[in-house]
Amino acid sequence: KNKKMGTKISKEEMKEFQNTTKNKLTKKDIQQYYKFWHELFPKGDMDKKGFKKFAKIAMPEAPQDADIDYLFRAMDSDKNGTITFKEFLIFQSVTAPTTQPLQPNELIDMAFDMYDEDNDGYVTEQEMRDSLTNMFKAKNLDVASKDVIKTINQRVENLLLLADENGDGKLTRQEIQKACKK
Repeated sequence: KNKKMGTKISKEEMKEFQNTTKNKLTKKDIQQYYKFWHELFPKGDMDKKGFKKFAKIAMPEAPQDADIDYLFRAMDSDKNGTITFKEFLIFQSVTAPTTQPLQPNELIDMAFDMYDEDNDGYVTEQEMRDSLTNMFKAKNLDVASKDVIKTINQRVENLLLLADENGDGKLTRQEIQKACKK
C-alpha cells in the first residue's frame, strides 16, 4: 500500500486513524505518535524484538530482565505476534485518550488481555499472580520481598473474591466487567 513510509500522514490516513481511535486522540497526537513510530519502526510493524526497543524508551525504569509480554499482549489486539501502528494507536487511545475521558470498560478489556497469558478466555489465579509479579518487577520493585509478595497475593485474593462468581478460581471477561460495575 505505502511505497515509502514518511512522517507525513495523508488526509485519508488521518481520517482512518481518527476513526480507528474513535476520535479519542487529537490530530497532533496522532501525528506525533506516527513520527515516533516510524523513527523506531521504519518497516512499519513492531515484532517482539522491536517491542523490547520500544519498552526501553517507554519504561526506562524497568530492569533488563523484566518480563513485559503482558504489555505486548495488550497491544497486539489481533494476536498475530506483531503490533501495527493502528494497534499501537488503539492502545494509546484506550490508555491515554486526550479528547475524551478514559472508558473503564475498554481498560478492563485491555487488562483482561494482559492477564490472559494463554489467550484461552480465562484469567487463572496463576496468570494474575504472574502478570502482577511482572508488572511490579517492571516498576523495579523487589518481587522476592515479603511485602511485595503479600501485596500481590492480596490483590489476587481480592480480585477473586470480588469477581469469581462461580468460584472456579478463574475469571472470565464477563465476570471482571460485572465486578467492576459493583
